[in-house]
Amino acid sequence: MDKEGHRGGALTMALVALVLVAASAGAMALASASTAQRGRATERALAQAREALLAYAADRRIDAEVGPGYLPCPDEDDDGWAEAVCGSLSGHLGQDERLGRLPWKTLGLPDLRDGHGERLWYAVSTRHKGLLNCAASAACVDMTPPSTAGTITLRSSDGALLHDGTRAEPSAAGGAAAVVIAPGPPRSRLDGHLQRRDCAPGECDTRGRCLAQPARIAARCDPRNYLDRSAAEDNADFRDRSDGAGLAANSNGFIAGPVLAAGRVVVNDRIAAISHPDLMARVMARVAIEAAHCVRLAAARRAGTVAEAEARCGAGPALGAIGDDALSAPGCSARADAGWWAAWKPHVLYARAGPAGMTLLDERGEAVASGRRFAVLVTRRAGECGAGRLACSGSGCTTARRASFTPESFDALIASP
Repeated sequence: MDKEGHRGGALTMALVALVLVAASAGAMALASASTAQRGRATERALAQAREALLAYAADRRIDAEVGPGYLPCPDEDDDGWAEAVCGSLSGHLGQDERLGRLPWKTLGLPDLRDGHGERLWYAVSTRHKGLLNCAASAACVDMTPPSTAGTITLRSSDGALLHDGTRAEPSAAGGAAAVVIAPGPPRSRLDGHLQRRDCAPGECDTRGRCLAQPARIAARCDPRNYLDRSAAEDNADFRDRSDGAGLAANSNGFIAGPVLAAGRVVVNDRIAAISHPDLMARVMARVAIEAAHCVRLAAARRAGTVAEAEARCGAGPALGAIGDDALSAPGCSARADAGWWAAWKPHVLYARAGPAGMTLLDERGEAVASGRRFAVLVTRRAGECGAGRLACSGSGCTTARRASFTPESFDALIASP
């Protein structure tokens, strides 16, 4: 072959190499873009599910016994609906029933999927799950902040504690009220279990609902086929007792992925948690709304005159608790004989305005509304008197000030016209 032929062959080989390099780079870029898109889709689904759960706890229908604060039980058979029950109040019964799929139909959501097309999973704390027999238990209807510590432990991918379910006191770092889990694609678990997510003959109906009893016997509803395990945590198995004797076992919780072992991903589960402050801030706002509504209903029956406060804070009839006379109007959910209200009443502070009305201040102390007739403040601790938040005298209260939300302070304030 002459020199020109050699040069032509070399040029051709160089061009081929460039094309291969470009194709490889393009494939890597596409794979990276696809991974990022899947990640964003997963984060969106988790955020939407988390928000729906918070809304459910705050907005659920209130009856004579059960007030706001409860979360739904998981969906055990993959039909989209929450189960009616999921264990006992203390958590010593029905542990497996508190882990299942997110009940998207109960929450009024679309059929949420993570970035890999999988439905989300969900675990609920035994203290926050919905119950059917609350009329039989005073502890059941008490969903006030001091009584509602989360019981679910969650660790970050490096093993650090994010939520500690062994702590008896409610706090931002204490146990989570619930977790939502995006399972990602199937894999071989660290214990050797190969995740299989199809329906074997006879295991599901035509819509994919698991028919087995219990449902988790079917591969499609077995959490081991979706949730991974590390050397320290198995996301398909957790404990969440709320009684003192069982709290120590709550160290068995969840770990958020990605977790690597020996150079490979062993946990790809992505997890969003609902903390105690997240949940209670919404619930306390709902309690404030209900109490203010009752005061307005009672005032409407008295030609617009709002009730006096039930003395509690040394400010006479201007500041204290909401008296029973302000809770007696038809349509009031916070009636004196309502089981849930009895637990909440010590946390609700009522301030009646003076003749000139009350001014509402924002977090910076700037006026945002005036002429308010009364204010309702729902506090984290019972018996508080609104120090620094309410300015009152014997003739009435003149200002009510909102506070910034922090994990340690999330009181709810409503100043009503």
